[in-house]
Parts: sequence; structure tokens; C-alpha cells
Amino acid sequence: MECRTERSDTYSVSIEAPPEFVWRVVANVEDWPRFSPFALAVKRTSETTYDVTGPQGPVVLSSLFHRELLLLDHRVILPDGTEIFIPYRVTANHRGSELIMTNVKSPGDSAEEYAEQLQWMRTELDGAKKYVEELYRA
Repeated sequence: MECRTERSDTYSVSIEAPPEFVWRVVANVEDWPRFSPFALAVKRTSETTYDVTGPQGPVVLSSLFHRELLLLDHRVILPDGTEIFIPYRVTANHRGSELIMTNVKSPGDSAEEYAEQLQWMRTELDGAKKYVEELYRA
């Protein structure tokens, strides 16, 4: 059995709020349109599943969230049935937090498509930082 890997990139942002607060805010998927370019509209369809409309059309997001471990991992299911696993988590950074996401290139993605995905990831995390810090200060 052959084992192959693809390129992956991890990006993180430091957030001036406690890890539990960051996790609680970001775990509310229905609020993602407030900070994520990936989620233009979100509709919850079950306790762990959401229909998400993004710039490239509709997808299903299946959360694998784990509060005690501060995991926000999820699967995105594309219309063709392809599943993409997104590692997404919160960790302590002294008195604040670090919000971390990893993007793994799919075998069929062009360099341009992957670069666009990385930009979305950075924009989402930067937006989440701003959104969470505004809520925490309020």
C-alpha cells in the first residue's frame, strides 16, 4: 500500500481572549458569516451538521468539535461527495489564545486553487480574531 502526502500549511492568530471563550464563540457555526469568507450563509440541519453556502457554492459542514480539547475540527462535504478534513483548534497562549487551522492540498487542486484556499484560511482566522476580541471586550 502506497502512502502519499500532499502539501499542507498551518496558520494561526493570537487572540486576546481566554481559550474557552474563543472556542465557545467560534464553535457557533451559525455566526461564521460574520468573519469567514467561506461561510456566506449557514443553516443548521442537525446537532453537528450545517448547510453552508460559500463562494464556490453549497457544501455540508460536519462538526467534530470537542469542547474539553478545544477542537473545532470539521469535515466539509462537497456536492460531488468529496470530504475534506479541516484541523481547527484553540490553544492557550499565556493569558490569551492561539486559533490554529491547517489546510491540506487536495490532489486535484491547482497551485492557484490552493493559493486561494490559503488566502481564505488567513482571511477567516484574521476575521475570527477581530470578531472574538470585539465580543470579549464588550
